[in-house]
Amino acid sequence: MRQYMHVLVVALLVLLAGCSGGLGGDGVTATETTTAATDTSATPATDAAGTSTTDAENAKLATEFEFNGSWDQQYRPGQYYRYEVESPNLDGTATYEWEVVSATEQNVTIRAKLVSAETTTEQTVTAPADELYGELSGSPTGSVATLGFNSPYYSGLDEKSLEVGDGWETSGTNGNVSFKVESTSTYAGLQCADFVVRTNGSVFWESCVAPDSPLPGYMAFYEDEGDEEPAFEMTLVEYRPGA
Repeated sequence: MRQYMHVLVVALLVLLAGCSGGLGGDGVTATETTTAATDTSATPATDAAGTSTTDAENAKLATEFEFNGSWDQQYRPGQYYRYEVESPNLDGTATYEWEVVSATEQNVTIRAKLVSAETTTEQTVTAPADELYGELSGSPTGSVATLGFNSPYYSGLDEKSLEVGDGWETSGTNGNVSFKVESTSTYAGLQCADFVVRTNGSVFWESCVAPDSPLPGYMAFYEDEGDEEPAFEMTLVEYRPGA
């Protein structure tokens, strides 16, 4: 699996270096995500032990995540994600946008745009939710989507209800692979579970995932065992949840 991810990173960097010009114009200006203010004058309800039910609900949201079998394909019209993309082999920080233009039970239309120092590319594709990455393949926007959003490790979350601290481990010819929800984080308003994969004790892949979002708040891939800095990293900096 590490070799497969390495090939994807190399292919993406080659595509970025080999492209010039682009299909996109100026970057999209998205509405800043805001959080509604809480009415501090209201007195929260309490349970028999005197614990605020509001606090209890917030604590549950912060530590428990229930993933159904299609959580990573549940697109909604208006969903918008903007990431900062970093790699030691990239010249500066790239940005990547993913916007759901429309979504029905049959098809999803998304717009993907990558802007780096070398190139700007943009694609709009329509396909069933489970075929979007295939429709984007062969382009820089598709390579970023495959590497960042289409990891086979996501399937390990299907039909699981996970809390911080939950995890499991498997053994194979290449050693031990462990999976664990280590903490929770919030990126651009998206609260998510920090899901970390280790091979022989070294972090190999990590992503911050949420059951109500098909794309992560953060992902990183580490090329070699023992690396402290990721070979490829995406951080969500702007998010709209859609309808």
